[in-house]
Amino acid sequence: NWFGNHGGLSRLRGGFRPSWCDLLTIRDQEDPSGWHGHMFHLICVSSPNETGEVGAATIRALFSEEKIPEFRPRVRTLIQEPESKAAKALKEMGVVVYIGDMTDAKAVDKVMDGADAMVLLTSSLKFKPGTDLDPNKAKWVSGLQVEQAQTVIKSAIKNEVQSVVYMSVVGTEYVLHKYKSAEIYKKKWNRSITYSEKLIIEDMVKESGMMWTIIQVPMVMELLASSNKGIKKKGTFPSAYKRTVSVGLISCEDIGKLAKMALYNPDDWDKQYFTPMTDKLTPIEQCEILAQARGEIGLWDVNQAPRPVLYLTNPHWARALDTAEEIFEEVDHSRAIRKTKKILPEAVNLREWYEKNGLLGDMDWTESSCILS
Repeated sequence: NWFGNHGGLSRLRGGFRPSWCDLLTIRDQEDPSGWHGHMFHLICVSSPNETGEVGAATIRALFSEEKIPEFRPRVRTLIQEPESKAAKALKEMGVVVYIGDMTDAKAVDKVMDGADAMVLLTSSLKFKPGTDLDPNKAKWVSGLQVEQAQTVIKSAIKNEVQSVVYMSVVGTEYVLHKYKSAEIYKKKWNRSITYSEKLIIEDMVKESGMMWTIIQVPMVMELLASSNKGIKKKGTFPSAYKRTVSVGLISCEDIGKLAKMALYNPDDWDKQYFTPMTDKLTPIEQCEILAQARGEIGLWDVNQAPRPVLYLTNPHWARALDTAEEIFEEVDHSRAIRKTKKILPEAVNLREWYEKNGLLGDMDWTESSCILS
């Protein structure tokens, strides 16, 4: 057991539980305005990349009155750079921003005090001060995710937090089945930091004594139009994945909505693994959908990043891609797609996501990003 016994936990007050980026907690609180509701606390140290997108989408879902209008969220965050674009965006959403780091036990304790539940999302990226949380200027650090999780979960146990939603990565159960344990996988020459540490953290979550839900996130659609890895030039569809590998896809907005559902339905989501997915397409198929929808058939082509080059420039990312591609090729995710659509009927497929986010309209393709969430 990573943290010792964690007994005596009562049911989550109000019958709900939370979700978000690096840490989200909830507690009953008397509103100064006289409204009595639930306080949402949130720690955010992630960058505006796919991790940050998932967190921001979950916050937007929590602030939305859709489905559960009787609750009003009030969110606090812990972020490394208070003047960063991410911090400013959070403030605009109504989030109270605090300065800190997920590995800072005192800072985490301050936010965790009085919490009932949390959402945890870890990252291997160590950001340099003054870089506006730019992932291109961040460093991959082995062991960082585990350190973050240990700090946060220890604080959660100390503060008697009762429920956790952990944002993991698609296919960890496949890796565990193939290699038998996280420690064996960790010794492989081509092992991914992302997968090896997510496996360890999943064990931490399950051994914490809290009620838990693990959401295994696949490729997020927002990466197709992000400023760092997405479409930057008309006619060129960039892909880190191999052209013929079918990749699982989900919108960050739908991840946020599902996390919100887990928050409000702890009995249904307790001790559950869930892989949210609405499409499983090769990069070629993704490119064709965009070209067809825009009436530009034959004018688009996939530009695949050479894997040997990735191994030289970003070996951690290359190894994560190798593992993910093996999972996507070996595992039938049709059940995950059906389950996602059943639980969240409004979840969008790739074409619907293009339409929703404007990728089918007239855009200035010279801009570094097609969309900003």
